[in-house]
Amino acid sequence: MTQPNPDNESMRELISGYLDGELDPAERARVETYAASHSEFRRELDEMRALMANAAHLQPPHVPDEEWDRFLDNVYNRLERRTGWILTMIGAAGLAALAMYFIAVLPWAPPPVKWFTEIALAGLAVLFVSVLRQRLAMRKTDRYSRDIKR
Repeated sequence: MTQPNPDNESMRELISGYLDGELDPAERARVETYAASHSEFRRELDEMRALMANAAHLQPPHVPDEEWDRFLDNVYNRLERRTGWILTMIGAAGLAALAMYFIAVLPWAPPPVKWFTEIALAGLAVLFVSVLRQRLAMRKTDRYSRDIKR
C-alpha cells in the first residue's frame, strides 16, 4: 500500500482554484510546474478541466410555469396545515393541563374519583402522544401517502 504524497495532496487542494482562476501568479506557476513533472497529477488536472468544460454546457430542463405554481401551492398547503396542527396540539395540551388542574383543585367529587379521572386523562394523553409519534414516524416511509394521486 502506497502512502499518500503530501505534495500531491496539497496540490489537489489547489486544482479548483487553479481552474477557476482564483490563484495568485505564484501559486498558478507552482501548480503548472508540478503538473509538468507529475503525470498522474497532470491527468487529474486534465480530467477536472474536461469535467468543467462539459458542465459549462449543461442547462437545467425548462420547467413550465404551471409546474412551479403547483409546487408552490403544495408547499404552502403543507406549511399551513403543519402550522395548524401544531397550534391545535398546543391548544389541546393546554386545555388538558387546565382540565387536570381544575379536576384536582375544585371540590366536585371525592378524592378517589378525582384520582381515577386524572389517571384516565393522563392515559389518554399518553395514547395521543404515542399515536401522534407513530404517525409522524410512519409518514416518512408510508408509500401510500406519496404514491397515490388524489
